[in-house]
Amino acid sequence: MSTNAEIIRASYAAFARGDIDAAMELFSPAIEWTHPHGMNDHGLGGTKKGREQVRDFMTRARPPFSELRPTPHEFVESGDRVMVIGAYHTRVAHSEQTHRVPFVHSWRLADGKATHFEDYHDTAGIRTPPGTNEAGMTPREQILRLGLGFWNAKALLVAVELGVFTELAVQPLDAETLRAKLGLHDRSARDFFDALVALRLLDRENGLYRNTPASAAVLDESDSEQYLGDLLKFMNNLSYPSWGNLKPALQTGLPQNHAGDDKSELFDVLYAEPEPLRKFLQAMASGAMGAIHALAERFPWEKYSSVADVGCAKGALLSRVLRRHPHLSGVGLDLPPVGPIFAETAEQFGLVDRMKFMAGSFFTDPLPSADVIVLGHVLHDWDLTTKRMLLEKAHKALPDGGTVVIYEFLIDDDRRHNTLGLLMNLQMLLVSSGGFDYTGADCIGWLSDAGFRDCYVEHLWGPESMVIGTK
Repeated sequence: MSTNAEIIRASYAAFARGDIDAAMELFSPAIEWTHPHGMNDHGLGGTKKGREQVRDFMTRARPPFSELRPTPHEFVESGDRVMVIGAYHTRVAHSEQTHRVPFVHSWRLADGKATHFEDYHDTAGIRTPPGTNEAGMTPREQILRLGLGFWNAKALLVAVELGVFTELAVQPLDAETLRAKLGLHDRSARDFFDALVALRLLDRENGLYRNTPASAAVLDESDSEQYLGDLLKFMNNLSYPSWGNLKPALQTGLPQNHAGDDKSELFDVLYAEPEPLRKFLQAMASGAMGAIHALAERFPWEKYSSVADVGCAKGALLSRVLRRHPHLSGVGLDLPPVGPIFAETAEQFGLVDRMKFMAGSFFTDPLPSADVIVLGHVLHDWDLTTKRMLLEKAHKALPDGGTVVIYEFLIDDDRRHNTLGLLMNLQMLLVSSGGFDYTGADCIGWLSDAGFRDCYVEHLWGPESMVIGTK
């Protein structure tokens, strides 16, 4: 009768000769197979349960190597446990450099079958071998993935349009049921779903697809407070075609939006009809919700009694801030067509008495007076002259001691780290005649020129920060 150490030794031998079936025969049908979470980016982390999941893991894991070979050196047996001391031998695909990463494997057995496996090693040695970047990719893979990144984006955007994540929020589904619910042709539906698995947007277990924690958190349309899909749908229809014209935009400095020429501002098009306007306002609320929730919590609202949101859209900011801080009253300024949609939000949140709408244009009308004036995702739409004009109007509308709050995808002062902020700047090139994004230092300079004091930048969430100035 084989000892536990001999059984585990046989499994390594089977793996070494590529005989996965022989190795699986040495495992319990319910085996639990665990690798460090630091390997999640390569599909190598976490716990797999059962032979089929382990086999699937073996066939689909794609580390950045032409070879990844575990070599055991010592087997230590104690009761139902076998500890294996060894090293991974790797070969980097693009350079053929070799690399060695020590490991300890912990095995537990019952009735002659392996029931548990745990892998312990320095994940940095696997993730970033010689000749690769911090993501564990070779230069060729890094550039290839970046150059074809629009594949990833379009797969996500179409999945949102189809309602994949909302369907799977109800219950996990097999490929055929999900295909039928979405109305997809059977030629590539499974490939599409599995691509979403590879992108970590879906998970698949025992033939059933389900949302990952990330997609469940922000891509389920039934969760209106967290749903990011409205922004993604809007960008898919508006921005994706425009980005195909980035080269002529860079060469001419002219927008490449739905207006079709450089003389019509995007907002003239969006505000012209009720339904496009409603979709635009919902998209803007969807994209701003991270900053809105952070601002509602982090700004010292207890020092103030009133707030004005300039370019308030559907009232997403005011409704959340006023709900969180019952002592506040608020007014939103936007163009007249926005009024009925703003009123719906005030009614929805029970804030009709505290949340008022002011119809007007911040180009031609005075800004509403309040203790705090907020300009969220507004300044970047316009050229420098308009930016300065709006800050001067804000200074005039505020009382002494009043505060202006500006939040955006601020570019970092070194202009090299906040990728979304820098790409948002190109987005402004594509959809506006003069808009541009800016750094916190830029904004503080404009605020100081407008008469504000004690100006500073504070991070809100992810790529967004706020700039605060006091009159």
